[in-house]
Amino acid sequence: MKRRAVAVIGVMAGLVVISVLGVGFSSATFHAQSANPTNTFTAATPFCAGTTTQTVTADRDTYVDQNSPNSTAGGSTSLVVNSKSNKNERVLVGFTLPSKPVGCSVTSATLKLTATSSDSGRTLQAFQVGPAETWTEAGATWNNQPASTGTAATTTSGSGLRQWTVTSQVQAMYGSSNPNNGFLVRDQTESANATQTFSSREASTNKPQLSITFG
Repeated sequence: MKRRAVAVIGVMAGLVVISVLGVGFSSATFHAQSANPTNTFTAATPFCAGTTTQTVTADRDTYVDQNSPNSTAGGSTSLVVNSKSNKNERVLVGFTLPSKPVGCSVTSATLKLTATSSDSGRTLQAFQVGPAETWTEAGATWNNQPASTGTAATTTSGSGLRQWTVTSQVQAMYGSSNPNNGFLVRDQTESANATQTFSSREASTNKPQLSITFG
């Protein structure tokens, strides 16, 4: 006599029981249970729509001069990084960050300054300005310059476009604990004897830029 397989499905209080009887099985029982007594659910995080790059131009920049420690240079068409004994100079540059696309994060960021004159063989550092260190283009001086934080991005000196990879700095700027106070650019070894001059945002061309890729 041919034996028939019998499947019995029972549902009780969120418990699903499946019993199978047939040839080759004495008995088998499978259990699956899912409990959500409060009927609460969390919405999925939105996906990033795709990779996009946005470039913004500096909205404030200046340089500070150790030799004139109370002077400001916010209206200059040039930004100077100087490495000279008792005459070191450093650049401050800031940007208004674009809004992050929904679901995206910062995957890369590049600070861009264009050198109009330079000395070779130098390493130039770009630091993130510290979280509590606000400054203004019209008010920054050597004596009140903001402190920097974290590890420097670096590039070599030279004429034309100079670029620093500042991904980690910009990621931090989007965080609530480390707000966007811009960058401080300086020679890695000060008090040597070298000068770099860059176009500022007041220049007619080659203004400082920050390119950010989201993905």
